[in-house]
This record gives sequence, structure tokens and C-alpha cells, in this order.
Amino acid sequence: MEDKDLEQQTQPAEPVKYATPMQRLWAWVGVVYMVILVLLSTYALSHGAYLRGIGGMMLSPALCGLGASTILRYRQGKGRGGLLPCVAIAGAAFLLALAGLIKGVCAIWVQL
Repeated sequence: MEDKDLEQQTQPAEPVKYATPMQRLWAWVGVVYMVILVLLSTYALSHGAYLRGIGGMMLSPALCGLGASTILRYRQGKGRGGLLPCVAIAGAAFLLALAGLIKGVCAIWVQL
């Protein structure tokens, strides 16, 4: 019995596998969504109603993740099409995210 325990203790541990930059990026997008959902739930519980007109604001973290993913893929050499499509896709994603944030903040401001 002791031999088996000693044998298990002396076996080398599996190597640590770290997350890729893409996995870390989307993990942070998930964290942002968790924080947003907690804040929305807290607001709904304290005011008795949900916020309306914030669809663009809810889409903004995913759009920022898309833009950042495009940049990461280009920097890793996995992006297709070269620099121009990378800039176009990332720029469009960031502009749409900014427009959604502005629209969402205006909708929240009106409701307050």
C-alpha cells in the first residue's frame, strides 16, 4: 500500500498548459458580461423595472472582442487578406461598439 502511495507521489505532474491570448481575450469579454448582468439585475431589483433600449450597449463587449480578435489573428499570422481587411474589420467593430455605447448611455440617461 505504501509503495503505491510513494509511486504516485514521485510521478511527474502534467505540464501546465497556459491559455492562449485569444482565450484570455474572450475570457475577459465574459467577465465584462458577468459584471453587466450583475449590475442590470441589481438595478432591476432595486427599481422594480428593467432598463430599456440598451441592446447596443449589451452588444459592445462582443464587438470589441471581435475587433481585438481580428488584430490578434493578424499579429499571429493567421489572418487572411492582409493588413487592409484587418484594419477594416477591427475599425468597423470598434466604431459599432462605440455607437452602441453612446446609444445605450443616452437611453439610460433618459430613464433616470
